Amino acid sequence: MAKAPAQTPEGFMDVLDHPRRAEAQTLRDIILATAPDMPESLKWNAPSYTVGGDHVLTFDFSDKKSIRLIFHCGPRRKETQGAPPILEDATGLLEWTSDIRAIVTIRNADDLEHARPLLAGLIQQWIAAVQAS
Repeated sequence: MAKAPAQTPEGFMDVLDHPRRAEAQTLRDIILATAPDMPESLKWNAPSYTVGGDHVLTFDFSDKKSIRLIFHCGPRRKETQGAPPILEDATGLLEWTSDIRAIVTIRNADDLEHARPLLAGLIQQWIAAVQAS
């Protein structure tokens, strides 16, 4: 019998079958510790976090070799071709796909250990940039 779909982020993580599951849980713990009042739900079949009702951080587990955390602005802010990113990334962790969307990719435990001390500040910057836009 197939498993019932997870209805909560906790349930989703409990049944997540991904080689980087431990790194994903650590990343989730970092997000929850950094922004404990930020609502967590499921979007795109993964844990996602909202600011002002808009999803702004969402996991992506589509690649079995890595986990990705998508930094985005929700539907209210439209992408602008050629515009600069909404924030300066001093960490070097963000891979920009547009002016309002970027990705942090964690391929292994070493990637996570490198990113760990930088993620809280980056998440706080992203939240502030989204709220200001």
